[in-house]
Amino acid sequence: MTASTSPSLSSAAARGRSARARVRAGVVTPPDLVVRHVAAPKPPVRHLVPTLLLAGVSHADASGLTAALDRHPDVCVASTRRIDHFTPLRYGLEAPAPLADYDRHFARWAGERHRLETSPVYFDGGPALVEAVAAAMPAADVVVLLRDPAERLWASYLDKVARGRLPEAMPYETFVDRCLALRAAGSDRFEGNRYFRTLSSGFYAEHLPAWLEVFGDRCHVVFAEHLTAAPAAELAALLARLDLDPALLAPAEPPVQPPAAPAKLPFATRMSRFWPLAQRSSGGQAVDEVAQRLGIPPQGDRQRNRVRGVYARANRDLAALLRARGCTRLPDWLLDA
Repeated sequence: MTASTSPSLSSAAARGRSARARVRAGVVTPPDLVVRHVAAPKPPVRHLVPTLLLAGVSHADASGLTAALDRHPDVCVASTRRIDHFTPLRYGLEAPAPLADYDRHFARWAGERHRLETSPVYFDGGPALVEAVAAAMPAADVVVLLRDPAERLWASYLDKVARGRLPEAMPYETFVDRCLALRAAGSDRFEGNRYFRTLSSGFYAEHLPAWLEVFGDRCHVVFAEHLTAAPAAELAALLARLDLDPALLAPAEPPVQPPAAPAKLPFATRMSRFWPLAQRSSGGQAVDEVAQRLGIPPQGDRQRNRVRGVYARANRDLAALLRARGCTRLPDWLLDA
């Protein structure tokens, strides 16, 4: 007699065998899908730093060149005449303002190709200043405007006396002696002696290599004497080097006639009370067209020749440096060095 198996027991046994098989085969129930929402990375903050920097030198009519560049529609000039963001680095100090400070200086920027900063005292700031400028403005072009350092020192002296930064009774010879003494001691680098630093900044061969090394072909050297002699041609040449179309330059406005002079002695005459030889030469006076255009009283040949002797070797080094870089059109003060 054959024993019959209950259908319900057979089905249960089959289900048990199937479950055990699934466990042995490693079949598990998949977990719930977890979706994470990752925020996109924020773009880096890009401040309105300059893309064109007029880095030097003072007392070479940088303001005139700035006004000329401002006539081009692809140049936006800063709302502040001189920003001097990195000037503290000249004295070994830190720049207190963040790069965001540039945003307010170029608040009117409307997409022009270049944002122009004019800070001519940067030129002699040293390698640390140059590197800081390059880090903040990695794609910038730099314009270095040079002028005969002997004429420039005279212009600096007159400006400082007029502004009360030097005693009006200080003769020019005394000013030069003070500048030389501080330079020899290495003390004209201190902020407290900044009014006597113009002489050291005129040793262009000491300061220009740092700019050329960092900015290379984006460092453009122009001369105040050339700009005075042929302003339209020199400006057009500079614009072409900056890859800007000179044909788009707006015409210069006619000069405004100055108001009638007040009824008092001019500055040059007042100075001559203290040192008659400051403006009277033992021989003929050389003509400085830049000084004439800026209305700067001429200096005597004896004073000029003394300072040119101070700069003679540095001017020869500068001429050699520029010629080695393919610059063969030099002003007379370099040709005569």
